[in-house]
Amino acid sequence: MASRHTARGASSKSKAMVYFGFLIVGLFIAWAPARAAAADATTTTTTTSGVPAAPNTSFSKPPPPPSGWIRARASWYGTPRPFVDVFAPSRGGGMSAFGILEWGGCGYTNADGSMPFDKGEVSSYADANPDFPGSCGRCYEVKCVPGIVLGRNDEAVQYGNWYYFPEHGNAVDDMNRTFPGNPAEKDGYVYVKCWDPERSVRVHVVDICPCWYSPKGQEPYEQPSCCFKNSSNPRSGQHEMDLSFWVYEQLAHPMYPEMMLNIRPVDCYSGAALSTSPGYINRDTLYDNMVTTGWSWFPYMTPTHNFNVTAPGWGLGGSAAACAEVSPGGGMTWWCRGCYREGYQPFNGATSISFWLRDRYNPGNVPPLKVVVAQQEDDTYCPGEAYLTSISPSARGQDGWIQWTLPFDSTWNCGKMTPTRDKIGFQSVGSANTWFCLDDLKISHEQGGAAASAPTKK
Repeated sequence: MASRHTARGASSKSKAMVYFGFLIVGLFIAWAPARAAAADATTTTTTTSGVPAAPNTSFSKPPPPPSGWIRARASWYGTPRPFVDVFAPSRGGGMSAFGILEWGGCGYTNADGSMPFDKGEVSSYADANPDFPGSCGRCYEVKCVPGIVLGRNDEAVQYGNWYYFPEHGNAVDDMNRTFPGNPAEKDGYVYVKCWDPERSVRVHVVDICPCWYSPKGQEPYEQPSCCFKNSSNPRSGQHEMDLSFWVYEQLAHPMYPEMMLNIRPVDCYSGAALSTSPGYINRDTLYDNMVTTGWSWFPYMTPTHNFNVTAPGWGLGGSAAACAEVSPGGGMTWWCRGCYREGYQPFNGATSISFWLRDRYNPGNVPPLKVVVAQQEDDTYCPGEAYLTSISPSARGQDGWIQWTLPFDSTWNCGKMTPTRDKIGFQSVGSANTWFCLDDLKISHEQGGAAASAPTKK
């Protein structure tokens, strides 16, 4: 959840009780240091020769993006060694010097610190971006745009505002490529030379870049790069992504502190372009082998450190499942961030919710769980609660799997609150640890709800 800007994604924990589970078990790694004060300083800078920079650059701005694409800007985060060690005299070293990929704001991390996605295909996304709601798990196709790095009002931003250390320009990336240079350095700006402007990379969003970061025990402070147009800082004003170092270096040399991008949301499997307004979310399936587009996943109160967002072979028919061993009062939640807003609202019009569960301690027994529906942002819950030990299952499958199909309105009694609900949680009500797996979590919006079916997987 940490990034090059500061600790990316951490602000969301201020409102998310599900984060407390990670905190309780001590699985959150120490956050990256806050951005150096110089990064928030005035835009006044000097060139390497000590001559005051020009008030503007003579280089032209990048052309607007093609139809169906969004203009954005990217930095990078991760801990590539030995690359970050080169910057130790200027920035400081260590595993969190430029942020860490694991334990991001979308919860896609297993107890052993592994993630279901390769480090060369992940990114964070700023919470002030217009299409931020439901961005967890969404895929974007990204391309480097050669030219000047822009900020507020599409004006060039002087490099004193970025993590730009030209004195370390001899650093090579993981592919042993040298820095191709910054033609605008004499003017005090950053001009990016892309390796190949036509190359694109598909990334999964696994983390959050908060406009306002709320570190534990500290006062919230602004991260203007992630604030879109909600800040007057020269570094604001752009869609912002934090690409992993290993994505970033596929597009441009990581000596460039930021680069301009053309991005568009795409299907994670086919690569087909999706709607940019509003951003795409999966309103029907929340989990099927993996958390689906739009949803974050968090277990909480996991004292034995047994949890997996994708446990291979533990799902229906030998597929993957989301599993966690939780103490009394612990559980797991799915949250579509910001999806209480119009255009998203996954529970609006819901007729039923269906899912398969398996108690790993006692396969075939009904696990002692209750199911709740809420809005995470304001921490309000629908009055109804579904206690599974009091409700007849819809179907039973092999290996102890049990399905429930619950009518939405009569089970949770959300009433007028329904459109703004964006979270569903499964919480243990037992007196001992509960270790359960969940698969095929779905919302039906069809008249009559989802029908029970045998446990089959593709």
